[in-house]
Amino acid sequence: MSNQRRDKLVGTLMSLPTFNDDNHNNATTGRTAMTAKRVPANDPGPTTNPAPEPAPAFMVFEGLGLAGVTVPMIAEFCAVSAETVNGWRSGEERAPQGRVVFLTCLLSHMVDELVRTYDQWGPAPKTWHLHMRSCLDGARQALAEQQGLNQGAPAGAFRQGERFFDEWKEGDAARSWSAEAAQRVALGADTTGLGLEI
Repeated sequence: MSNQRRDKLVGTLMSLPTFNDDNHNNATTGRTAMTAKRVPANDPGPTTNPAPEPAPAFMVFEGLGLAGVTVPMIAEFCAVSAETVNGWRSGEERAPQGRVVFLTCLLSHMVDELVRTYDQWGPAPKTWHLHMRSCLDGARQALAEQQGLNQGAPAGAFRQGERFFDEWKEGDAARSWSAEAAQRVALGADTTGLGLEI
């Protein structure tokens, strides 16, 4: 082999990249030896079907809970089972956008109902006022966050949700669901996490 050709081959070999992770120098030859990584026999390799993403859990459910609306009530309003509502709340099942818009309208109505209940209650201990303000603040914050999340919903979901809400208002006028929920907050267990006795 000519010197010129040998120099060209050496130059090509010198320009090849080296692999520092798995390489080690052989002390006797000065050459770099590459070692292959062993793959466990039970390794399935790269997955081609990743697990599906969980459905988003919506803030509206937290707000409705603070406003005294129970899971059985939501199930009745949406004409689904309580298990389905729990799936929506946990994010295990995807709630239809029309139902989410409806529940957002319901939460807005419930915030107004809580304000009315608070204003009309009369004299009450300081702990009661703390409890009611905490529930109101939490429900308002959940409503604002949910309204932001709803911005990306299709127009059809808004029309459907508003239609559901109009139908619900007719039932509420006859059965006073919102007043019942607000009374539950006013008379119910502490939801502030402060261990208050009301």
